[in-house]
Parts: sequence; structure tokens; C-alpha cells
Amino acid sequence: MADWLAERFRRHAGNADVVRQDLAAEKSVHVSLRTVERAVAPLRRDSVIAARASVRFETRPGEQMQIDFGERRVEIGGVPTRVSLFVVTLGYSRRLHVRAFGHERQADWFAGLESAFQAFGSVPREVLLDNARALRRPGVNLMVLWAEYREAHPEG
Repeated sequence: MADWLAERFRRHAGNADVVRQDLAAEKSVHVSLRTVERAVAPLRRDSVIAARASVRFETRPGEQMQIDFGERRVEIGGVPTRVSLFVVTLGYSRRLHVRAFGHERQADWFAGLESAFQAFGSVPREVLLDNARALRRPGVNLMVLWAEYREAHPEG
């Protein structure tokens, strides 16, 4: 019952009265609103803590963009296919740029960056990324890898 309660609490964005109504309709459990409020109090406390811990990091316009890859399974022509999504978020405006790739190779990272620069019409001062395996080469700076990519893809 605890897992069901937690799932409903999240589904209904913490609305204990709607959770109480679901309890009655789906589980035939009839309790007061106050009983449900007491039961979800630890969940509410956890969500408040999580919200406080997720303070938005502010940047000035043009200062920073964040990049990363995500993955989705989609159906293409009736065939389940893994698609790698290159996601760019501008730090100030939170504008997004997303591009799909078949892989997560170094060239895909750089093609995604290049398409974001073109889409946004500029290059930020900083590009924030996690420890991307495709962008690591022992003893080699990322800017060297970028220069190698640009040399191999001058049409960009």
C-alpha cells in the first residue's frame, strides 16, 4: 500500500484529497482527508526537501549552455529502434535544441554542438557537459578534438 500511496501522491502532485478519492474508488478504503494527509506527510516533506535542493542555477545571457545525450526507444517503420538524443539547454533562457542520432560518437557530439550553435545563432562562453566518454582522449584537450572535427567537416 505504501508504494501505491507514493505513486498516487506523485501522480496527483501532492493533492491528498485526490489520493483519498482514489483510495475510495480503487481500494474501497474510506478514510478522512486528515488521515491521508498524515499518511503522505513524509512524502510531502521529501518533496519539499527535493524542491529546495533543486535551486535553479542562474547565468547571464550568452554565458553558458549545457549539453548531454539521452536515449529513447522509438518505432521507425514498425521496428523498435534506439535513438540517441543530443539535448542542449541554454543557461539563461532555458531554450532547448534537440537532435536525434543513431549513436553517441564523438562526431555526433560535435555535429550536435554545431547544429545548436547554428540554431541559436551564436556560441556561448561556456559549454557545460558531463564526463562524456566519446569526448575523452588521454592527454588531449577538448578544443583539440573540436579542431580535428572542424578540419574533417569544413562544410559545417
